[in-house]
Amino acid sequence: MWVNKALFELCKLSDSLEGEDTFHQRRVCFIAYNIAKELKFDEQGLNLVVKSALLHDIGLLTDESKVETFRNIIYEDFELLNKHAIVSGKIARFFNMHLDVGLAITLHHTPHENNTSVIGNILFLADNVEIAYRSLTNPYAYDDLIDFLEQKRELFNPEMFDVLKNIAKKECFWFSLLENHVDDAVLEIVDQLPKEDMNDKLKTAIVYLISYMTDNIAPFYDKYSLYVKNISVNLGYKLGLDTRVLHNAALLSHVGNLKIPYDTFKMPSLDEETYNIVKSHTFEGYHILKRLGFDREAELVLLHHENNTREGYPCRIKPEREAAVLGLATIVAAIMQDRPYRGARSDEKIKEGLGNFRDIELFDKEILDAAIDIDLEKVRKTEDEYYTAVRKLFA
Repeated sequence: MWVNKALFELCKLSDSLEGEDTFHQRRVCFIAYNIAKELKFDEQGLNLVVKSALLHDIGLLTDESKVETFRNIIYEDFELLNKHAIVSGKIARFFNMHLDVGLAITLHHTPHENNTSVIGNILFLADNVEIAYRSLTNPYAYDDLIDFLEQKRELFNPEMFDVLKNIAKKECFWFSLLENHVDDAVLEIVDQLPKEDMNDKLKTAIVYLISYMTDNIAPFYDKYSLYVKNISVNLGYKLGLDTRVLHNAALLSHVGNLKIPYDTFKMPSLDEETYNIVKSHTFEGYHILKRLGFDREAELVLLHHENNTREGYPCRIKPEREAAVLGLATIVAAIMQDRPYRGARSDEKIKEGLGNFRDIELFDKEILDAAIDIDLEKVRKTEDEYYTAVRKLFA
């Protein structure tokens, strides 16, 4: 997996939180790239533009903040809009992106007069174009869009706006923004740029960002993936399993939840249809992680709700050991926390429940014995510097 492809997949995920795809960041990427190309940016410059565009709204993790931005087309309150821009810039730096990328993202809601970044000015213009485009009732009425933007021309870099007007004369530019074409258009751009391999630092940063995203769905999920990780790694050590893959798979275990409407998780009970939607998180997570290049972790996430009785989901098969460990860790971590349909269980009750699992043979006895032996208070108190670092990005 190379860097820009991973960023594309990550931006696609953040564009489609709760299963409602806005296509926003990918469209902004296409628009910004074409403006930069028309301005004769070299390959390095184009690469920085693409990275900046793909990450520029990565800080939008909650429905409230998505509404705040995506419904505000006029951009009257720049201070409010800059809130997520600053967070997104911090994330770019956490990903160890070029300094120009972080600066551009931080300034992508700052008008030309106060915008000190060339790429930031491109993003500001491209962002306005995309939001205005998405407001069209007819996606082919793009002449009206340019007329609308002309009314606030003073906000934009004059040279860049003239370039946009020239690009806007090409029908192929607008056709590429259609929902059934934009991903292919952006992937074609990504494929033309240098293919930098993802290093371990970027992989780790992505893992922990996704972990925070899933724990941010509802207040009662706070630190949930961290608990799952602490339990999974503990069990892995006891059972001689691959603790590194368990570490990442645990933090990524509920990435599929990001594709499900968040209100679903706040319901005190679920009917069969809604429960089937929730169960899809394993399958969704598998495909998200495969596209991000986490192949082994994807396999464990797919199977972590399977069990020895073959009555789990989604494939109703007996899971391999690492997947069973991950699955048991998610159960224990969930019981340690409050949920809308019940309160948190005491450590004594949790251990008692694990013992009862022996009778129904959901998990191998060796795995259950190792889980019963875990110090759950230590699980709660064990911090993680990366997890803490990500939380601070949003503080």
